[in-house]
Amino acid sequence: MRRSTPLARVLGAAALLSAAVALGAAHVDGAGSPGTARPDVLLPLLVAGVLAAGWVCAVRAAPRVEPLPVAPVRTGIPAVLGPVRRDPGHLAGALLILWGPYEAAAAAYAGSGSVAGSALCLITFLFAVVLSLYALGGLLGRQLGPAERILREDAAAGRVRAVRVRIDTAVWENLTRPAGTGTGKIRVDSTRRLELTPRTPGIARSPVDFQPMSGSTFRIATGDKHLAQAAARLLGHEAWLCWPTRWKQVLAQPVDRRFPLPAALVTDSGHVVWGRTFEADWDRYLRASVAPEHPTDPQLSAVPVPRPSRFVHRAHVPGLLILAGAFLTALPYLLGLVPVPVALVLGAVAGVLVLGAGLRVSGRAMWPDPELWTVRDGPHPTLR
Repeated sequence: MRRSTPLARVLGAAALLSAAVALGAAHVDGAGSPGTARPDVLLPLLVAGVLAAGWVCAVRAAPRVEPLPVAPVRTGIPAVLGPVRRDPGHLAGALLILWGPYEAAAAAYAGSGSVAGSALCLITFLFAVVLSLYALGGLLGRQLGPAERILREDAAAGRVRAVRVRIDTAVWENLTRPAGTGTGKIRVDSTRRLELTPRTPGIARSPVDFQPMSGSTFRIATGDKHLAQAAARLLGHEAWLCWPTRWKQVLAQPVDRRFPLPAALVTDSGHVVWGRTFEADWDRYLRASVAPEHPTDPQLSAVPVPRPSRFVHRAHVPGLLILAGAFLTALPYLLGLVPVPVALVLGAVAGVLVLGAGLRVSGRAMWPDPELWTVRDGPHPTLR
């Protein structure tokens, strides 16, 4: 992971804005006509490409994310636990990808009156509208689930169940299991977690597995991203592992039975990590009252760690190259060099490439960083 620098943020935002200008220009009726060049679309796309290349260079020149210094022990537990931060940059990029096929189709159609062109524009427009509404739900919706909000409310009300732990290891586990198709094929299930060591005297030192919280923001798992960002900064830190005092009320709700209880790591450095725990872990602490109730301090607060750069080399570089291929595919009709039927075919191909770039980025954005994660491979428990 790299730090998010002001230069990288400015270049990234400017690239997204330039792409949005091109999209708006392609949407304007009458801005172009069949067989004529579209500089109103072409020039913003060229600027966006240059800015995106500058963003990559700025991120690669930024320093790597380093663990935060270990803070002195904090005896009090903050009453104010900050929620997971929204990521408007990710949503902006997702929306531009979703509208990319429509932009390509509209620029190729150019008001020609073609029935095939009208159908292509209609299909890509409806596709973009439906998925954009879904994507906006991730931006406008709550970042914490109902169970996490109960824990946050309990902390604000003055009491949580808690024990002291140390954040020891970030584990990326790949478990092999049958694909379930009857063909003899196998699949790999990947999970991420933090291994915690209890630090409270008199408590067994067997590690606690801290799992990511549930939820996603348009193909990117919010909990996985939040956990990875915390692991990069907080390994080796001591923290309070907190559960809600109303944990029985949470269990009474329809939830994931493997990880039904929310948990929060509240570090001495003033940061909070939201997640969940295995039943074997919370059961031995809560049912046996090993994790007692602790008062929270309304004068203290905790927030998520600062967000690093979104850039992941194996995801964004191939994605940007695919987008460059989409631009080159659209270039003949943006220059007015081909007739409308050929332009529509090229526009459809360019739209598919834009979607492919988005899938490439989202599919590899959470690959493990070998400098951060301890990777473990093995068979699924059902095969042991």
